[in-house]
Amino acid sequence: MKINKFLSFLLFFLLLTTSRLGLAEEVDLVPVNEQTYVYDVYYKKLSIGQMIRELQLKDEQIKVNTITDLSFLLMKFGGNQSSDIYWDEKTQQYLTKRFLRNSVGFSSVSMAAQFSNNGHNTTIINNGKSTYFSNPDEYIVDFNAVLLQIRKGLKSGQTDFEFFMQTSDSIGHYFFKVTGKEMIDSKFGKFESYRVEQMKKNDRTLTAWFAVALDHQMIKFSYKRNILDIRGELSEYPDMNL
Repeated sequence: MKINKFLSFLLFFLLLTTSRLGLAEEVDLVPVNEQTYVYDVYYKKLSIGQMIRELQLKDEQIKVNTITDLSFLLMKFGGNQSSDIYWDEKTQQYLTKRFLRNSVGFSSVSMAAQFSNNGHNTTIINNGKSTYFSNPDEYIVDFNAVLLQIRKGLKSGQTDFEFFMQTSDSIGHYFFKVTGKEMIDSKFGKFESYRVEQMKKNDRTLTAWFAVALDHQMIKFSYKRNILDIRGELSEYPDMNL
């Protein structure tokens, strides 16, 4: 069903629910800085719910919880993914320690991921089944770390991004590129924003805009594939910097 592709998009770019399936005890991050970003999500012009990103920062560690609460064709679906991420000074990258995911709706997923060997290995428990993945040459991350890394790169002038991202059953290879700067309308006014597009995917268009004046936070996103036409717009943001 095509709507499952929409779920996959949210799973990748901003997504799904935490249950305590942990392979290891969660890090207790006493928040020094807490932020919440709320995005209104639309199918074409129809409002279908919200996506919420919650961030907690302590020193070089960040806990990111991305939540979706959506309703489409009289069905409710969504969930969240909670990730423990840290900034690695040596590699100049955000690396994932672990994440927990649980989705409900068109399909149900209960998944826990533990990252080891400095991000080169992962162990996944997906609906009770354990799987091991390895990438000796590149670092494996999750989608919450991808968003942080893109924002970090934009602030330093980076224009091309490449990631190896852990999914429920594989390691996906993703490419993004800055394709321009645009003035984007929002409920808060117009913002000069970097336009970032997913590359090397001819059957879909995934685009996100990051507002310079909002400390390069994502202000808008869109996803188009066949009959799908999904977009999200920032509706709430904190008055602070991460």
